[in-house]
Amino acid sequence: MPKPKMPRTEQPVAAAPAHFAQALDALVAKIREDRSVLAVVLCGSLAHDTVWKRSDIDLVLVTIDDKLVPAASMALDADGVNVHALMLPRAAFKRLADGALSNSFLHSLLSKGRLLYTHDESIAPVLERMRVIGGRDTQIQMLAAATEALSCLYKARKWFLTRGDYDYTAVWILAAATPIARMEVMRHGQLSDREVLPRALPLNPALFSVIYTGMLNGQKDRETVERALTMAEAHLLALAPQFAEPVVAWLSEVHEARSCTEIDAHFARTMGVEHVSGACEYLADQGVIGRASVTSRLTKKSSADVQELAFYALTPPPDVY
Repeated sequence: MPKPKMPRTEQPVAAAPAHFAQALDALVAKIREDRSVLAVVLCGSLAHDTVWKRSDIDLVLVTIDDKLVPAASMALDADGVNVHALMLPRAAFKRLADGALSNSFLHSLLSKGRLLYTHDESIAPVLERMRVIGGRDTQIQMLAAATEALSCLYKARKWFLTRGDYDYTAVWILAAATPIARMEVMRHGQLSDREVLPRALPLNPALFSVIYTGMLNGQKDRETVERALTMAEAHLLALAPQFAEPVVAWLSEVHEARSCTEIDAHFARTMGVEHVSGACEYLADQGVIGRASVTSRLTKKSSADVQELAFYALTPPPDVY
């Protein structure tokens, strides 16, 4: 019976990079022999950042297109180093470069990755395309971030007005700070990733020193919290022309009011953005799109009609900014 492996011992920080490189080289040498793996992309800190003794290795393995080789993930042990390996079929890998997924987490992870080897010469150009940020993709991811931020700021404003709980209001402002930071990074032409808050701070210090570091470290009195909340709300309003574009374009294309159910289903199915109807409520309040109602049924078995909230494009588009 094999003996269980002992926990990995602590290493000096200076020794960690060398040990990681050695472990990676040995693992990749083994993977090269697996012909179901077409390429290996090194991602995460070892590819573009600083590793330390508790880091792990992130790999994306591009696999053959075969129904017996689906997308999957596996945690590996490489000489005591934890390795998180994501297996991604070649077709799915290429869709990341060609679809509306720029600035998604996986797209961002790969765009900073380093190709270690490939058996398929078509993979390297696909990886290079991921480093280019498409305008349409940015609008879609701006919409996703705005939808999240608006929900958080709605909660913050509610607790500020109804409870006067400035600590809990600050918690929701901080929750909104991350999606707002994603928007800030994207509008500066950069790919968003997990470290968007420290990256957004130097891009817009006037805003993030108030809604991020100010809410973390400063006093949470009424004046300070209200200033942060007002600044966050004003910033989102200023960005509304950018994140509203996919909504306005689709409503203009369909030429009629669409229910919240239809709107949510469309954007979730075609763009991977959830709960867009919440952003539509905000945009209607700002006069960017119109608000209406349509006849609907609560269930497929219902016999009674109800009026469901709906939205439509304004013609000509309003100049409200």
